[in-house]
Amino acid sequence: MSLTPPLTAAPARPSQVDRAVGYALLVLWLVWAWGAFQGAWANDLAALWFAGHFHASGQPELIYAAPPLFFGGTPPAWEGLHAALGLAPDQPAYPYIYPPLWAGLAAPLTRVLAPQAFFDLVLAVHLAMLAGSILLAGRLARPAFLPFAGFIIWALLVLTQTAPGFALLSLNQPTITVTFFTLLAIWLIRRAPACAGAVLALAAAIKLTPILFAALFVQARRPRAIVAMVLAGGALALTSVALMGWPLHRAFLAQLDLASDKSVWGMVNPSLRILMLDIASQFGLVEPLTQGAGNVTVLIMPRWTGLLAALLALGIAVPVALAARKRHSAHALTLVALGLSVALFLFGPLSWLHYLELPLLLLPALGFGLGRAPTLALLAAMAALNSSELLLRLGPLQQGLAIYGWSMALGWSAALAATFLALIRQPRGE
Repeated sequence: MSLTPPLTAAPARPSQVDRAVGYALLVLWLVWAWGAFQGAWANDLAALWFAGHFHASGQPELIYAAPPLFFGGTPPAWEGLHAALGLAPDQPAYPYIYPPLWAGLAAPLTRVLAPQAFFDLVLAVHLAMLAGSILLAGRLARPAFLPFAGFIIWALLVLTQTAPGFALLSLNQPTITVTFFTLLAIWLIRRAPACAGAVLALAAAIKLTPILFAALFVQARRPRAIVAMVLAGGALALTSVALMGWPLHRAFLAQLDLASDKSVWGMVNPSLRILMLDIASQFGLVEPLTQGAGNVTVLIMPRWTGLLAALLALGIAVPVALAARKRHSAHALTLVALGLSVALFLFGPLSWLHYLELPLLLLPALGFGLGRAPTLALLAAMAALNSSELLLRLGPLQQGLAIYGWSMALGWSAALAATFLALIRQPRGE
């Protein structure tokens, strides 16, 4: 008789020792992460403080200020406040691109907290959310052969040794909040569908992309979750307009439009769409791409790159949807969530490294369909591909940017294919 647990088996309840070791490692990491990132300037989070400050000081017209190409550092209209705060050039505040509601909620805090104190407060909340995200991902994606402490080790490896993990923490990125709410919504689908819908609406009210995870409500056959998501999303939108006014929402939509056809060619954004543009430039179909200072260039993206990415995504989505519609188990839901998170990174308008937090945390779910040896081999390969060491070694090379972009695109495409294989090996029905 085989001693290997079935692929669809639920993970065994952790032993007391396994649980104690896992939680001890998590607590030690939290202490380390606070010491490592407390006091760090958070470029992305600075956008929220600046927007909140301008709302609190009665200058709403400055909230959605941006450089001409959107990407490119501190908006010119913010430079006066930036200088008054005594900030250095290497402490930029990137433009604000979130809904007005969050600037309004942050405004009172900006009256009593300087930017760095605000960042440290948010860091404490974000670290708690990261711990929660790890535990939720463990509930969703830990295969039977992986001990609880083993999953914690994988998650901490993701956050400490990978470029996506470093980007996430060094930027104090709001993606941390969005990922936590997305994982919580996925975990609640089968337990409290209405709560799942409301939580996903909250995540989508911060960044729009989580709305795609509503496909899981359809797969799980939970119409109440869809209704709750629509109602909660509508309530948040009405609250935002009531508190902040329609003109700011019009400015928000204009900001989205300004950013929509731009992208960043750099190691922090190994975008498949930019690789398409690079290929076209090799055949003389578009102007050759040139790298700017610091190997970062802001590009205006042709419309065809988005259309081609959408067609590729659609070609993948159709067979996945056909496979998922007859598979409604918790394991199948997690695998579809993993596939959606990878597809968002590959085919979305931007492929920021910090977007990989969610797929990396869910990646052990491949063990639900692939078994122990293939899953562990894939985890090792993806840990190497996403490592900070690889990015640092390729960065200085003349062709390092292209090599890194192709490596990430091909590696995550392979992970997407493995996810589909694991999904079709799930039994039909519940």
